Amino acid sequence: MKYFILIVVLLLSNGLSAQSPITTFEKSHGTQTATLDEAYTFYRQLEKQFPDKIKTDSKFNALPDLGVMQVELNYAEYENGVTILINNAIHPGEPDGVDASMLLAHDYCTGKLKLPKNVRVIIIPVFNVVGCLNRNKFSRANQDGPEEYGFRANGQNLDLNRDFIKCDAHETQGLRTLLLKENVDIFIDNHVSDGADYQHIITLLVSQHNKLEKPLDEFVTNKMIPELYTSMKKDKYDLIPYVNHFSETPEVGWQEFYDSPRFASGFAALFNIIPLVVETHMLKPYKQRVEATYVFLKNAIEYASTHSAEIKSTRKKSEESVMNRSKFYLNWQCDTSKFVMINFKGYAAKHKTSEVSGLPRLYYDRNEPFEKQVKFYNQYKPIDSVETPIAYIIPRGWYSIIEKTFVLGYFKDITNETLKRDTIIEVETYQLENFNTVKIAYEEHYMHSNTKVSKSKKQIQFHAGDYIIKPNANFLKRILVETLEPTAPDSYFNWNFFDAILQQKEGYSDYVFEDVAAEILKNDVALKNQLEEKKKADEIFAKSASQQLDWVYKHSKYYEGKVNQYPVYRLVK
Repeated sequence: MKYFILIVVLLLSNGLSAQSPITTFEKSHGTQTATLDEAYTFYRQLEKQFPDKIKTDSKFNALPDLGVMQVELNYAEYENGVTILINNAIHPGEPDGVDASMLLAHDYCTGKLKLPKNVRVIIIPVFNVVGCLNRNKFSRANQDGPEEYGFRANGQNLDLNRDFIKCDAHETQGLRTLLLKENVDIFIDNHVSDGADYQHIITLLVSQHNKLEKPLDEFVTNKMIPELYTSMKKDKYDLIPYVNHFSETPEVGWQEFYDSPRFASGFAALFNIIPLVVETHMLKPYKQRVEATYVFLKNAIEYASTHSAEIKSTRKKSEESVMNRSKFYLNWQCDTSKFVMINFKGYAAKHKTSEVSGLPRLYYDRNEPFEKQVKFYNQYKPIDSVETPIAYIIPRGWYSIIEKTFVLGYFKDITNETLKRDTIIEVETYQLENFNTVKIAYEEHYMHSNTKVSKSKKQIQFHAGDYIIKPNANFLKRILVETLEPTAPDSYFNWNFFDAILQQKEGYSDYVFEDVAAEILKNDVALKNQLEEKKKADEIFAKSASQQLDWVYKHSKYYEGKVNQYPVYRLVK
């Protein structure tokens, strides 16, 4: 009898161990999301049971002892096709993708879904691992579930979805490298929206299409997105563009979100990767949001399989387009004269007296749903451009910028060399004339914007070891333009990596320089006339001895001349 019981126990034990793991989401009937440990344990258990279908690895670190897990599906059977990278919990308070990806991986491994051989899926279960560990119940005040979730920022209190071009975080460095190393074709970033109330469970943010290379723009806008909308509708989900409204309510329409390269999607677009940002609606129950994300991921994988060859050829054409371009657009603005009509399912927006302030407040009446056509302003136009130089020259003293480019890896394929000897080269230079700066730090930086420069040609002394970066004939040259041209919205200058040039280092004592200034004006009649004209035109200047002395100093050979001189130089024809 004892042996019989033992055999039964062993059989039951083996049977239980053979069962595939169950997610926290399923155990809680859709009210809870997995902790970091639960997510990692789930994938490792799945790998143990299905070693031919899934593998896990820690590819990069958030902290020295805490790696970001990378999960790969179909690695054993994958044949040449499309690589999809699914990123989750860049904002851990928005964990829908965490649980949807676990369900997806489970269903592909167990055979409930068939993963096509021409699609390789890489999943980042939790990108912001430190934020995921910082669990709470209250930081997403406007969100319906789950019961507990992570915090938006990482361990440095950075929003990682604003870090991609400046790359202050270890996590971002790892994901940027992964995007290129794995030759990712489609990048899906899972989020939860904020803002208005409406009927749609899921919305989609596609990288602003006008700034994409033309082959990619035409394919994504005219083929891929319409077909994804159709497949989602068949699955009972009315997909709609991310509701990026700036008026009080969205029923008057909205502008397409412009994702500059600080965002993960905008960064991916620089490399002709197709970026898709899933935004489920915050006020829908957690279970509905996860299920909608799951369905979208499934449909995106199916679409990639069906159109694998076209996706690859389109990306190749787009890379060739970049390689052959001599001019790039830097800043864009919405063309409000152009729009398309889209079907929007909303709720009536009304006002009532606030119980907090006693003043009128907005609310949405879910007892009055409506469906109507609204304006979607999805056309942007460039407002400036720049010709790509033959090369950029960066003095070796700016080693922090050199490290941001070459050491971090994504410029490794761009032709670069260092000067072998000291030499004078005629280059095009920028003088910073004007810019705005935020008063409160934005993502650890006192960021600049609306930067204006003047341009001139000068003979500059360069030294052995200075870097020459040649962007021509390489599809990566677009990121050189986006980072090294100071007027680009997310340039290294605008992220204030060059702020040392804004400070004057040498000066003078007034009583000493008075005699020197007098001698300068005595020997330079033209300069003295300019001074007199300025005094006539500026009454405050005319009454200020110190301003006049400083004016003479800054127009003399004694002025250092490096203040506001942008230290990246352009080699042009």
